[in-house]
Formats: sequence, C-alpha cells, structure tokens
Amino acid sequence: MLCWFVVQAVQAEEAWLQRSQAILQALEGQPRPGWLNGQSEQLDVKRQAQQVLETSQAIQTEALSIGSTKLASDQPITPSSKPLTLLFVSFSLGDKVLKSIFEEAAGRDDVLLVFRGPKPAQKLPALMADLNRLLKDIDPLPNIFIDPTRFQRWSVSSIPAIVVEVDGKPRLQVRGVSSLAWLDEQLKADKQGDLGTLGDVTKIAEIDFLEELKRRMASIDWKQKQQQAIARFWAQQKFEALPTAQADRNRTVDMTITVPRDLAAPNGQWIIRAGQTINPLDKMPFGLCLMVFDATVPAQVELIQHQSCQDKQARVMYLATSLPRQSGWDSLKHLETTLKAPVYLLTPDVRSRFQLQQVPAVVEQSGNHLLVRERKLPVSTGERS
Repeated sequence: MLCWFVVQAVQAEEAWLQRSQAILQALEGQPRPGWLNGQSEQLDVKRQAQQVLETSQAIQTEALSIGSTKLASDQPITPSSKPLTLLFVSFSLGDKVLKSIFEEAAGRDDVLLVFRGPKPAQKLPALMADLNRLLKDIDPLPNIFIDPTRFQRWSVSSIPAIVVEVDGKPRLQVRGVSSLAWLDEQLKADKQGDLGTLGDVTKIAEIDFLEELKRRMASIDWKQKQQQAIARFWAQQKFEALPTAQADRNRTVDMTITVPRDLAAPNGQWIIRAGQTINPLDKMPFGLCLMVFDATVPAQVELIQHQSCQDKQARVMYLATSLPRQSGWDSLKHLETTLKAPVYLLTPDVRSRFQLQQVPAVVEQSGNHLLVRERKLPVSTGERS
C-alpha cells in the first residue's frame, strides 16, 4: 500500500517538471503565459471587467432606491420567437429624459435598457449611485444592463437607439427615438427593417468598456511582468535545505508500516486487517534511484554526476534541495543540460518519506529496504559558492 503512495509522490514531483518546462517554453517568445494571471495589473483589468458584470447583475436584481432593498425582476426570459427590445441609453440624455425612460420601461420584461459602461474616470460605485438616484420611487424596476458587447454588435454610436431582436436577429432598428409607446405602435403595424434616424441623437457619454480593457491590456509591458513574476517565484520559493555530509555513511530505511484500519476490495473481500504489518517492497520493486543534492554547491553537482546506482535498471531521478534564487530558471536549464535529465525540487513529504538527513545522497532499493548512501565531498570543495 505504501508503495502506491510513493509512486503518487513521484508523480507529483514529475508535475513540477512539467510546470517548469511550460514556463521555460513561455520565456522563449511564446504568447503571454497563463501563470502571469496573478499579476496585479492584469488582476486589476479582470477585476474591472468583473465589476461591469456584477454591476449589471446588481442593477438587475436589486432595487436601488435609497433606504430600501428588494428584489427586482430577473433578466427577461422571453420565448425566442417573441421580440426583445433593446433601448440603448446614456447619461448624455440628461436626468429628466433618462428618468422618463426608466418609468416607461418599468415592469416591461420585454425591454432592456442598455448602457455602454461608466463615464470617463467614473468608478463603478459612482455609476451605481447615479442610477440609484434616478431609480428612486420607481416600482417595479426596469431591466437595466451594462453591456458594451450589444453596442458593438448593433453598431450603436449615438443615442437614443432601439433594436428589436427576434431569435437574435434584428426585426426593427431606429435611432433618435426612445418612446416605447411609439415603438409598440410600429410593431403592431408590423413595421420592420432599419427605419433610419427619426429624431435628435447625441453622443454616448460613457466609455466603451471593452475597448478600454483592450487599451489597458495593450499598455502592459508583459515582458517586464514575466521577469518580475520569475523573480518573485524564486524569491518566495521554499527549499528543503539539508546539511552537507561530513562523512560517507550508509543507512537503511524500513518501509514496513502497520495498517491503521481494515482495507477491503470493492467486492467486499478483505485485503488486510487493521494492525497487520506490511512492507510494500515485498510486493512491488521501488524502481527508482534518487540522486539528492544541493544545486547551489558546484562540488555536489559534480559528485552526483559520478554516482552510480546498484540497480542498473532503476530510473534515475535528480532531486535538488536548493537552486540559486537570482538565476533560478537559467540555473535550472543549465543544470538539466549538464545532467542530461530533468531536475525536481525536493519537497517536505519526499524528504520525510525517505528520511533524508544530509546531501549529497543516493536512495535506492536494497532487498526489502531502502538504502540511503550519503557521500562526503572531496576536501576543500564543500564550500557553498
């Protein structure tokens, strides 16, 4: 049983290599890697985009009247064969006109009032406050959404504008009109198509939030952020440092365990009873030869290169207790080139599992035990560089 956990731990160590290789590939001119998603600049952009969505949802689901909070209608769910009216609005229409539009759209599940975003330099809480002020005393609430994608989809560049959708396609379009009563008459008369501009239009006061996000993303120096992320990674990396061996020493590790509880197969057949002891090496070979060393000490790297495994069929795995923080990835690449093999970082569970105490050391199977061979460095070469 324990051997299975050993294999699992080894597989976890191999995952570290895959992550390191992915980062190394990203550094070689590849597009911005996903692991940079934690950077503050990108998080800020994402946070603002999320705020747009949350603001829209908040307007949709909360009554914004001062001093009270109650549920408003959810997003209108109209059959796809029925028309959905999109009335594009902006604060450039003025408070009086906007409030009139809000009052006319109140309770209309087939009408969405669509804003493009906040005004320039306006924070989303301020936008909410402006809407809160205009929605005071309106009950039920109209359906208000912040959705720059719809502005782009229907090429709305001035307001007011109306688009009536049926099955996601435009049935009627008109600019310069905000009256829903007038629109209802046109729909009853089965008017269709682009009716043109039938009234005064004005510029949109709010920013196109999607374009603003694109602009901010484009202004970020991703190469610099990569370098900063790499520096932070190694600065924050915790190493499992071990002292340098002062003498050659061989130790054996008994892998025998006492089973804490009964184990049964899915068919109910008992595999082993609680209290029984088992040595997984009696059932399954270890199959690995672990080379554990401090990569910041050149003498340890050189010594480990010349160590051999007793079992020539065992798979060699290199575990570093530490790497230079200032040149982490470059050192890792150089080390893997030197050893012609992947290099993994030693983790606390692996250190504990194989009772590692000093380095450099070689761990491999000997009979039904693990043999840990610690090796002393040549004289005057044990100093850390």
